[in-house]
Amino acid sequence: MPLLLHLTPLLLRVWKTLHSLLNGGVLVAWWSGLGMLAWGRKRYLLLSEVQPDPPATERLPALSIVVPACNEAETVEKAMGSLLALDYPAVEIIAVDDRSTDTTGAILDRLAARNPRLRVIHIACLPEGWLGKNHAMQVASEEATGEWLLFTDADVVYAPDALRRAVAYADRRGLDHLVLAPYCETHGFWERLFLSYFTLMYTFRVRIWDISNPKSSAYAGFGAFNLVRAAAYRKCGGHAALPMETVDDMKLGKVLKRNGFRAELLRGTDLLSVRWMVGLRGVVNGLTKNAFAAYDFRLDRMLGSIVGIAITGIYPVVGLLLPCAPARWLAAGTLLAMILGAGATRRANGAGAAYGLAYPLAALVLIYIILRSTWWTYRRNGIIWRGTRYPLDALRRGIV
Repeated sequence: MPLLLHLTPLLLRVWKTLHSLLNGGVLVAWWSGLGMLAWGRKRYLLLSEVQPDPPATERLPALSIVVPACNEAETVEKAMGSLLALDYPAVEIIAVDDRSTDTTGAILDRLAARNPRLRVIHIACLPEGWLGKNHAMQVASEEATGEWLLFTDADVVYAPDALRRAVAYADRRGLDHLVLAPYCETHGFWERLFLSYFTLMYTFRVRIWDISNPKSSAYAGFGAFNLVRAAAYRKCGGHAALPMETVDDMKLGKVLKRNGFRAELLRGTDLLSVRWMVGLRGVVNGLTKNAFAAYDFRLDRMLGSIVGIAITGIYPVVGLLLPCAPARWLAAGTLLAMILGAGATRRANGAGAAYGLAYPLAALVLIYIILRSTWWTYRRNGIIWRGTRYPLDALRRGIV
């Protein structure tokens, strides 16, 4: 007992020092990330600010738009309507009804009957060794005749001049791959909070400031907008190069970058929008399919990420409650960084800076989603996507 009483002050000092060091490390990580984000803003501009509206008489290369759709009856008509209203001079739209069991195919056929720019491909069965969406995009790309290919989802709404600006910019810059970040329409606290936090974490992970650097391995891709030069796409093998890749939009960017093609990521928040997730339940269910896949179905990477999310996203709250003044001040500095980070993403999702105060809640939700995704993947020995089950072994073999 005397020894314990003698050691107690020393143990308390060590305990306070460790917490202060940990909170200090989290603070440095957040502010370093914000610093890189601020520095990288010069490479992450709004497309409509850097690309003037091209004159109607300017020659633009032929464009093919590929839209895979599986059971998208609720959103496909509005999305296709915006594509058919584009003012692009030479465009073909190829929509793929991929084994839909609702009225998606009928809606597309009705729209195509009134507009010759729209062609519809109906897929009745899925060949072995393919994910449905990847196969649909490969089939459509083989029919496409454009010099540029745009891969987009069946729930994205475009401004009429979006593609004229995008293709003109990519062509003038000599790019092979242009990715546009859309505006994510959000409603309610949970949608805005999670999209704000997720957007910032995605930004840090993909290192948006390095994507345009040909010497960097950083890459990106969005299902909402992947614009690719057709020659580069086909030289890389198209979607046949990633037939079983669950995060196909991102990995298309990886394949192109790995083959030496030039890429850029810009903001297109005033040119295209999407209602990505509906409500907290929609956020959880929508990301369950892809969360574990984002770590290439590897437990070590998944667990490492969860630890990182917990320390950087949740631990600062613990720091505020500790009876240690240095740790509390450092944790407060981290929360300030979260507020600034939320403010930096407000144009992408409508959430303001105050949402940064609730980032620890968003971190908890993200950890739950990752664990849920991992659990369901192992329980099912694969994933179920749009009614089709894909075995885990096949998914792992298909990782790019």
